[in-house]
Amino acid sequence: MAGFRDIFTLFRESRREAALLGAAASVLIILITSSFWLSHRLESDGRMAAELNRYNAKLGRVARTMRTVESSQRGYLLTRTEQYLQPYNELHSQLIPQTRRLIESAPPQLERAERLTVLLDLMTRKADEMAGTVALAASGPPEAAIERLKENYGITLSEQIEENINALQDETAADREEIENNATELREMKTIVDVIGGVAVLGFSFLSMWFLMRSNAALTKAHKALEKSNNDLEDIVMHRTAALQRANDEIQRFAYIVSHDLRSPLVNIMGFTSELETLRKELFERLEKANALADADVLGKDFDEAFGFIKSSIARMDRLINAILKISRQGSRPLHSELIDAKALVETVVSNVAHQIREKDGRITVGDLPPVLSDRMSMEQIFSNLIENAIKFLKNDGHGEIKIEGYLRGVDVVYSVSDNGRGIDPRDHQRIFELFRRAGPQDVPGEGMGLAFVSALVRRLGGSIAVESALGIGATFKVTLPGTAAQNRGMAA
Repeated sequence: MAGFRDIFTLFRESRREAALLGAAASVLIILITSSFWLSHRLESDGRMAAELNRYNAKLGRVARTMRTVESSQRGYLLTRTEQYLQPYNELHSQLIPQTRRLIESAPPQLERAERLTVLLDLMTRKADEMAGTVALAASGPPEAAIERLKENYGITLSEQIEENINALQDETAADREEIENNATELREMKTIVDVIGGVAVLGFSFLSMWFLMRSNAALTKAHKALEKSNNDLEDIVMHRTAALQRANDEIQRFAYIVSHDLRSPLVNIMGFTSELETLRKELFERLEKANALADADVLGKDFDEAFGFIKSSIARMDRLINAILKISRQGSRPLHSELIDAKALVETVVSNVAHQIREKDGRITVGDLPPVLSDRMSMEQIFSNLIENAIKFLKNDGHGEIKIEGYLRGVDVVYSVSDNGRGIDPRDHQRIFELFRRAGPQDVPGEGMGLAFVSALVRRLGGSIAVESALGIGATFKVTLPGTAAQNRGMAA
């Protein structure tokens, strides 16, 4: 019992250790998840900062383009030299598209739609202003374009455009700085989480090793305790098996001795009865000669009837003693296991009782029977007794039928012997397997030994026997024997 207690204690401690390891694993999963989330946030913030940098560069390019176009415009207006118009001609048409692209490519985190709309309006007016002055200078008097320029309308637009672009760049830079500050905090948090995770992994590793060593030690102890318990149990089983075997041997010897001792006086009774018969003949012959016994014939018949009863009882007693000896010898006979073709064995038994079934005007059907690993002589006696028993109780109406079938049930083999005879009362289903017990009308010869003998054989083979029956509908005896399913199927194939 100590071994089983150790196993239970080990199981209980294993559950506690499993709970601790589960909690540790949960903490580790949280740390790993946090680290992945922080890494993802850092990567996302990095992409946002880079995008804001690119957007600031685009704002700068738009401002430079506007200044270049404006310088080209003013140089042309002051000098009337076509060479100064080359930058204007190349870049003036790009001002509005570049500004529109600023609106379209604005990062989603920038909420500057109103300012960008104002910038587009200013840029459109500035482009129109520059185009108007250049066209005026090219087609009208030079002084008109200069006077238009002196109105400072273009300068005012340029200043407003510069102011808007600078404001956008400042706001974008502020957003980028905020993102970078957040990224710095996230990096610090990730460093802390990574350090904690590393320490946790190291701690959990040592904890797991300690649990493993502790569990191995406890398991080794439990195995030793279980091995000791098994050895003790084997010794107990061995001693009790030996005691049971001795008791069984004593019972068998007792049955043999009793049967032998009963037979000795029975033989004496039979001998003295024969002597009495001889003396009876001589005695009655003398009495008849002396005419001393008037009713000698009647008295002779009484003597004959008495001797008949004595001989009948002696014969029955002899059969019972022989049956007891038969069961006793079977209990001491060694079993020899072999793979038996049950169908061939049953067909041999059926051929031996063919004359009995013909006398009953019945028939026997043998179905597919799976093979079995068992003792051949015992199997022959089991089937022989069951089949003969079924034949004895068939009805004499020409419709008697016996069916012998079998099938596999897991690793067991089940055989059934069914008949459509007079059947057995359900109250007698257990009684019929007892020694010297019979069921129903006693109009069929027998001593009540056959089914008891079969039951003893089946139990000795490690199996069981049962009956399914009711009066008037026949009986089915089922014998279940242990077997190896793989061998049985292989033999059947």
